[in-house]
Amino acid sequence: MSILFIQNWDIIHGKEDEYAQYIIETHIPESTAMGLNPIGGFYVEVGSGPRVLAIYTANDLEELSRIVASKRFKDLALSVKSLVYNYRRAVLEPTGAVKGSQYTVQKGVWKYNQYYDIRPGMKKEYADFVINEHLPTMERIDYVEVTGGWNAVYGGYSEIVAEFTFKDPIDIGRLLNDEDFRKITLKLKNEFVFNYASRIMRCTERFDEHKWFKL
Repeated sequence: MSILFIQNWDIIHGKEDEYAQYIIETHIPESTAMGLNPIGGFYVEVGSGPRVLAIYTANDLEELSRIVASKRFKDLALSVKSLVYNYRRAVLEPTGAVKGSQYTVQKGVWKYNQYYDIRPGMKKEYADFVINEHLPTMERIDYVEVTGGWNAVYGGYSEIVAEFTFKDPIDIGRLLNDEDFRKITLKLKNEFVFNYASRIMRCTERFDEHKWFKL
């Protein structure tokens, strides 16, 4: 499964048109030429910002480290900061709990992500809980796809990101009111993790359509 490289930011008010042109003409081509695979982006509808997430993949951590340490990438990051604020970035690797292949961002979907840190000394117990209770519970709910489990190697909000995908945002509300989901989440928070948070995000246009981050 791919390594994820995420850049987060908010667009400076009044620079939306300049930003859109820059993303299409400069940022995406330069990122691609450096070896990053631009997948697409999200806009945070509910939860903490920054609101815009730019999603890339790399083959492995060694390749990604080489890219982000280069002068070319540093110059690109500096140029985008003239159009955005609250700039953040994170590197995520798959935890292995969720089996998957090459990561893609499906067009027109919504995400409900959970963010948290594992309590000290509870790593094994947490892993057993995820494999034997949490994942089986989520997989029984037919309107949600368990997309990935991610470990933050660098940056981000927390140690772990659990990613769930929905075709309709109404289904996120259904999940939040589902009794099994509420019980399993309460057990997760009470016994295994801390610093828990969640966000609801919608997928924006894909890179290759030249409408990326059309809000």
